[in-house]
Amino acid sequence: MPARKQEISPIGESVIDSIHRQSRESEAYREARDEYAALRELRRKNWLAAHIRERRYELDLTQRDVATQAGTSHSFISKLESGDHIPTIPVLKRILAVLDEELLIGVQRRAPAEDPERQVAPAPELAVP
Repeated sequence: MPARKQEISPIGESVIDSIHRQSRESEAYREARDEYAALRELRRKNWLAAHIRERRYELDLTQRDVATQAGTSHSFISKLESGDHIPTIPVLKRILAVLDEELLIGVQRRAPAEDPERQVAPAPELAVP
């Protein structure tokens, strides 16, 4: 298998050299790089936690912002984003609403040698006793 040719940027430096230079010169670049590395690791552990954390960053919201708007606690959002906690459906719906998203419930039939059959619908409103 041939060796991979080193990619060169339009300004004449390799992509790897460009990454190292940006890491040395920019604190914001280092923080973003580290955050994306943390998200990739979290995604392996708990996709939902990584998704909520990434979406919160996209919207420039703090954990406290999300907690207040979703009617829960800052510590709950922190535990959720750590990947160690799974919320109930009503709480997850409130959190996702703050993030301008909607919870969908999906079902996939698994049958050998057949294409999977999928159905997806909005999560139902649950009555509170």
